[in-house]
Amino acid sequence: MKLSKTAKKRIIWAAVLVALLGLRVGWMLYDRSRPVTPKKTAAKKIERDYLVRLPRFYVSGFEEAKRLVGKPIWVKKAFQLPYYPVGRSGKPAAGGGGGLLPALEELVVKEVVEQPAPGRSGDRQVLAVFERQGMAMGTVIGTFDGKRQLYQMVLDPFFFAKDPRQLYSHWSENTWRLIRDHELASDMTFAQVALSIGDGRLVTQEAGNVQVYEFRRKPGGAPGRCRVRFKGGRVSEFKALE
Repeated sequence: MKLSKTAKKRIIWAAVLVALLGLRVGWMLYDRSRPVTPKKTAAKKIERDYLVRLPRFYVSGFEEAKRLVGKPIWVKKAFQLPYYPVGRSGKPAAGGGGGLLPALEELVVKEVVEQPAPGRSGDRQVLAVFERQGMAMGTVIGTFDGKRQLYQMVLDPFFFAKDPRQLYSHWSENTWRLIRDHELASDMTFAQVALSIGDGRLVTQEAGNVQVYEFRRKPGGAPGRCRVRFKGGRVSEFKALE
């Protein structure tokens, strides 16, 4: 039987398609049989500050706070906690010398006392009494809600239970100098900035793991406003606003 030209063309194209399909299947089988080499992925660097385990005080009330007497505590956040002269039983005393506690200050607790809190009757404040510049000073380390009969202590948020120089022993001496002088520098971490000029508030977040914070202190420690841009958890730039 003689095939027409059209039929011959169709047979030729069918043969070509079958051949291409065979090549495709063969290549797939060959590719799957080859040993797979896993792609190397860059290991994500973990900030060493996040690996530091901060000891807790485990103090939930006035009686437990008395265990601090005779022990040192270290200020965790700069310019956050007020202190003032106190007399007997922690009552405010006349005279100046108070202010806001700088970070890293080591306070040896001489006494822990309670006193009525300003405002609602029945509320109380828990004070840690220490000596600074030859004077008895006090700072609030907790409150007592008379209505709810509940203590709220602020030791863990505002104090270290261990010398921070030992906790953050991986920081350089230059970093500690910057913190002592309340200065900022590129590449400082969140923890270092908090020790230097206190806590800030998040203003905005940007692409590329960027956060912008505003602080109530300028570099150097003077009152004012300062904006700090963090990229990947470290300072990329900062600017005093006023």
